[in-house]
Amino acid sequence: MKKILLITLVALLGIATANAQIKVGAKAGGNLATITDENAKFKLGFHIGGFAEFTIADRIAIQPELLFSTQGASIKNVDNASLNLSYLNVPVLLKVKLTEGLSAEVGPQVGFLLSAKSTGEESRDLKERCKTLDFTAVAGLSYTFAEKFVVGARYNFGLTNVYKETEDDSKLKNSVIQVSFGYKF
Repeated sequence: MKKILLITLVALLGIATANAQIKVGAKAGGNLATITDENAKFKLGFHIGGFAEFTIADRIAIQPELLFSTQGASIKNVDNASLNLSYLNVPVLLKVKLTEGLSAEVGPQVGFLLSAKSTGEESRDLKERCKTLDFTAVAGLSYTFAEKFVVGARYNFGLTNVYKETEDDSKLKNSVIQVSFGYKF
C-alpha cells in the first residue's frame, strides 16, 4: 500500500511539473454512506483531502484526488449498531465543463481500507474480514464560483464486495453520496 501511494504521489508531481495548466486545492464534506444489504441503512460520515485539476483541453480536465473518507452503514432494528469503515480513496475523474462553472465528473476510484470496526453489542475489529481494496465508479457534478470556490455532489457506486467472504455469498458493496466544499489555491 505504501508503494502504491508513493507511486501515485510521484506520478502526480511529475505530471504537475510537465503541465502549466494545473490547479490544486483542498476539499471536505459530508458522506451519506451505506452498504448494499437489506439490513443496512444510511449513516453520516465525512471526507477530507486534496485534489489536482489538469486541464487537457478547453472543456476537459483530469482530476485526481486523495481523500480520507469515513463510510459504512447503520444496522436496522439494532440500537447503536453500525459498521464503521475508513478508507484512503484515490478517485481519478474525467471532468467535462458543461457551462460556465458547472462540470460533470466521472471515473474510477480505488479505496485503501484503513480500518473496519463494528459497534453495538458486539463491538469488534473487522479489518481481517474485509477486503483491503475497494473499487468504485464515481459520477457527480461540481460548480466553481469566484474562480476559487467549488461545491460538489457525487455518488460512489461500489463495484467490489466489502467482505472477503460472506455466509450467504451476498454482495455487500459500498454506496456513498458525497457533498463537498473546496478551495482552489
